[in-house]
Amino acid sequence: MESLNMFEYSRAAVLIALGNTKEGTWDTKIENFPNTIRWNAGHMYITAEDYLSKADKDYEIIHPEWYDFFIDGTSPFKWEEEPPSVVEIMDALKKQGKRIMEFFQGKVKNRASETVDIRYLKLDTVDAALQFVTWHDGIHLGIVKSMQNVLK
Repeated sequence: MESLNMFEYSRAAVLIALGNTKEGTWDTKIENFPNTIRWNAGHMYITAEDYLSKADKDYEIIHPEWYDFFIDGTSPFKWEEEPPSVVEIMDALKKQGKRIMEFFQGKVKNRASETVDIRYLKLDTVDAALQFVTWHDGIHLGIVKSMQNVLK
């Protein structure tokens, strides 16, 4: 249950920070940052979908078409199609947070449907995957806030 509470707190912080992003700066290229604020927001969303669907095979990925924009290794500077709008991403992050809280209630101690090895880390339970997603949100929240500070 604590992992869900921490996720909820982290996601709220992400939404507040993204909500404070100055209009017109979501796609600004900032020196020494490889991606944009929009990319970081979409990346948090798609990474959570990816890891949590592996943790529980019944967790349905919403917007699988966003993988091509936001998964590791992609770049907003190489997009050939129009990415999801800021409004779409913000809405998806909000809905995803609620969906995760409801879907994983009572399932945190379950074994993962698929174990994911990330270097020295083994995500073999729902709890481990949820903790990783929460940590990942925090990393990108810091990046977003750093980008916002540079843009001031």
